[in-house]
This record gives sequence, structure tokens and C-alpha cells, in this order.
Amino acid sequence: MLQSKNEGRKKIIIIDIVVGYVNNKMLMDKKSIETQLMLDMLMMSTVTSKERSESEWEKIFLAAGFTHYNITHTLGLRSLIEVYL
Repeated sequence: MLQSKNEGRKKIIIIDIVVGYVNNKMLMDKKSIETQLMLDMLMMSTVTSKERSESEWEKIFLAAGFTHYNITHTLGLRSLIEVYL
């Protein structure tokens, strides 16, 4: 039986925009980056929040006591973020 290295660990799944995220298969085009930044401005002006870059997400996860995370950029502008304890 094959076991995942994360089997038995607690996982949190987040679906959100990771500003400026570029995966190893394709680069974000200019329109996608502009759209991400526009959504960031919308978040800041309406709910006093903001979209975060990968390094900002990483700081939050590590400060909260999570051991590691994985970001999968497959949902258009949104990314699947898996955070593990």
C-alpha cells in the first residue's frame, strides 16, 4: 500500500488569489497580473483586507504553527492552497 507523506496529518484547504504567483509551467500574462492587482485594490477599499503574495502567505502559515504548505495554481486567477500541521 502506498502512503502519502501527508497521510494522517491535519490539512486546511484555502482557495484564494496568490498575487503574482507563477507556477513552473507557465508565466502569468500581463492581464492576469493586472486583474489580480485590481482585485487587491477592491479588497483594500471594501473590507480593509488585501490579497497576498506567496511570501506573505508563508509568513502567516509559519507564524500560526503550520509545518508546510503547497500552492497549486489551477483555478484561473485563484489558487488551491493546502496547509499542513
